[in-house]
Amino acid sequence: MSTEVPPEASRLEDLPRPVKTYHSETYDRIAPAKTKFDGKDKVVLITGGATGIGFSIAQSFAEAGVFKIIIVSRSPGPQAEAKEELGAKFPNVEVVLCQASMTDYGRMVEIQDEFGPVDVLVLSAAASHPFLPALDLPSSEVLDTVLTNVNANYHILRHYLGQPSPAAGSKTVINVSSCSSHMTIPGQTGYGPSKAAFTQMITQLASQITPQKDSVRMFSYHPGALYTPTVRKLGMTEDALKWEDIRLPGHFAVWLASPESDFLHGKFVWAAWDVDELVELKGRVEKDASFLTIGLVQ
Repeated sequence: MSTEVPPEASRLEDLPRPVKTYHSETYDRIAPAKTKFDGKDKVVLITGGATGIGFSIAQSFAEAGVFKIIIVSRSPGPQAEAKEELGAKFPNVEVVLCQASMTDYGRMVEIQDEFGPVDVLVLSAAASHPFLPALDLPSSEVLDTVLTNVNANYHILRHYLGQPSPAAGSKTVINVSSCSSHMTIPGQTGYGPSKAAFTQMITQLASQITPQKDSVRMFSYHPGALYTPTVRKLGMTEDALKWEDIRLPGHFAVWLASPESDFLHGKFVWAAWDVDELVELKGRVEKDASFLTIGLVQ
C-alpha cells in the first residue's frame, strides 16, 4: 500500500526557523571526531538502536570513540546485524544487545541497573500508526502510540535520573522527537501529540533538573525527513519526497552530547539547523526561557 505524503511534510526546508542555514546532509562541523564530545570510557544506551535513526546514532557514537554502546530493541535479527556491522567498523567499541520492549518497565529497569551508570541515554524508539483520518484510526492504535512515546519514555527516563552519576560526572538525555510535535500533519492523530507531550515533558523536567545543580543535560530534536524501515512500513516510497541524509541525526546527536550544546538544555531543535548559527543564539536562549520550546507563540 502506498501512502501519500502530506503537503506539510514535503516542505520542511521552507518552514520558518530560527537559523538561516538548513542542512539536508551531514557536514564537517558536526563530524563525530571533530566535536568537543569526549567518548573515552563513555557508555551510551540507545532505545531502538538497531535500525534507522537509532542505528545512525549508534554508528556516530561509535565513530566518536565511546567505550560501550547498549542497543535496546525488540527484534533479535536487526540487533545481530547492527552488532556485526558496528563490530566490523569499530572493533574497539563494545556493543551490548538487549532484547526488550520499551513498555516492559521492569525489564527496562533491569537493563539500566545491569549496565549502568550510563553517560548518554538516547530515547530513539517510538511507536507510530498508519496515516489515516482520525475517525478511521482505531483507538487502540492511538493508545499504543501514547503508551510507548510518552509513558514508556517517562519510565525509562525517570529511572535513569535516579541512578548514580557516571564516572565522568554528568548525564545526558537525548530525546529523538519529531517535527510533528509542532506541526498539524493530517493522519498523525496519535503520533504528533505523543511526540509533543514527551518533548514538553523534557522541557518541564529540565526546568527542575539542571546541569549546574544536578549534572544532567536534556535535549529534544527533530531528526529529519529520513527514509527508514519504519517509514517504509507505513507505505512511503523512496521517491515520495527528497529524503535527508541518515547520518545527519547521528552526527547531530553526538554534537548535542558535547559541552558546546549546554545552553540548549531543555530545548527542542532540528538536526538540520546549522550548529554555528544555533550557538550564535545562545544569548537569546539564555534570556528567553520559552525560546525553542513547545508552547504558545504570540
